[in-house]
Amino acid sequence: MATERRSWHLGVMSFTGTGHLNSFIQLSQQLKDRGHRVTFFEKPKIGDRVRQAGLDFYPIGTAKSPLKEKSANTNTPALLSRISTLGFNLKRISQDLELYLQETTTALRQRRVDALLVNEIALTGPTVAQIVGLPYFIISTSVPHNFGWNHISCLSGYRYSDSWFSLIEAAFLENSALKMRGPIRRAIDAHRRRVGLGPARQIRKSFPELAHITQLPACLDLPRSSLPANFHYTGPFSNSAARPHIDFPWSRLDGRPIIYTSLGTTRNVQVFVFRLVAEACKDLHLQLVISLGGRFDPEMFSDLPGNPLVTKLAPQVELLKLATIVITHGGPNTVFETLMEGKPMVAIPLAHDQPAVAVRLARLGIAEVLPVMRLSSSKIHRAVTKVLNDPTYRNAAVKMQAQLHSLRGLQRAADVIEEALAEHAATLQRASIADHNRETDGFANVSLTTR
Repeated sequence: MATERRSWHLGVMSFTGTGHLNSFIQLSQQLKDRGHRVTFFEKPKIGDRVRQAGLDFYPIGTAKSPLKEKSANTNTPALLSRISTLGFNLKRISQDLELYLQETTTALRQRRVDALLVNEIALTGPTVAQIVGLPYFIISTSVPHNFGWNHISCLSGYRYSDSWFSLIEAAFLENSALKMRGPIRRAIDAHRRRVGLGPARQIRKSFPELAHITQLPACLDLPRSSLPANFHYTGPFSNSAARPHIDFPWSRLDGRPIIYTSLGTTRNVQVFVFRLVAEACKDLHLQLVISLGGRFDPEMFSDLPGNPLVTKLAPQVELLKLATIVITHGGPNTVFETLMEGKPMVAIPLAHDQPAVAVRLARLGIAEVLPVMRLSSSKIHRAVTKVLNDPTYRNAAVKMQAQLHSLRGLQRAADVIEEALAEHAATLQRASIADHNRETDGFANVSLTTR
């Protein structure tokens, strides 16, 4: 006889970035629809967005950091000032991690959470899970860190930098945060020692995740010879109904084919790229639509060549359905949604995982990839016209679209979570029964010897 499926209370340690948050909200809504309770434990600024999605929210990071905001010293040479700022930021991150560890462990105990869904870049997640004794899942919203984000060298021009020091700074921060080395690891290890745990590098052996799930589909990834047994490709966590409504001037669309441009929502967005895109597209018989990702005021771009339609935010999924081609920074959120609509791309990666995503698009012939450090309007124009005129890009995108829709990524991810939790619970039950039997046998043996 089939057993009744258990309802779990799942805690989410996400991230405040839009691409990460959208993916975790979509996955959480899928789990809620299956009867589970889901609570986000994050910074207060995303609370309204989470609650609007019908999910529970518990604010974390409300305590004040002992470090105040660093003010610029106008008497310090520029290089020394930047080095000082880098050191200050790393120290502040370390102290914020300590506060986050303390607050989150307390909150999870209070809310009686059964298991955790941890964003791969939420570095404190596995440690929090181990301290509280909760099973947990690692969720990669993009290319997993251990797959490597450095297939394209920083020096190749595929990562934006305004100076040689910026290259060094980016490499140092990436090594500290993504690979968890240096000050960040030391801060986490110091906390682990205080609660009686070994170093963080041993956590995969001492307290491993139940499963590592990535929404990167296997059909988009580079070839791999082997993967851990608990690693799962699923496919994009796609659910347009989970996105908030965004006002958009639909009446300004003039009927021409659309080139949709989005460079994401992070601080790595570079204003000059929007201007180069507008210059490149001004003579094409298409309408350029630019989403600024909430980072800038559209009035800043009122003088762009070709008079493109520029908005602070845009209903991306709806516009992707109408677009002929997409110009993107290569962020996974935009890329996956574009692929779900079967549209080819021109990718201009700026930072972080974007070059790694772009490598995969270029390998499959879905996109032309341009280095941002050697970017010009003429290069963008050539790339756009090439993608428009060569049907192989469109065909490759449509082929990928069919593969992604067949994967049912959200459902597969939820299945993996439920199946792993059910097996974990069964394993604990078997262990409990075995312990009980050993105790019973031991008591019986003691009784026989004392007769």
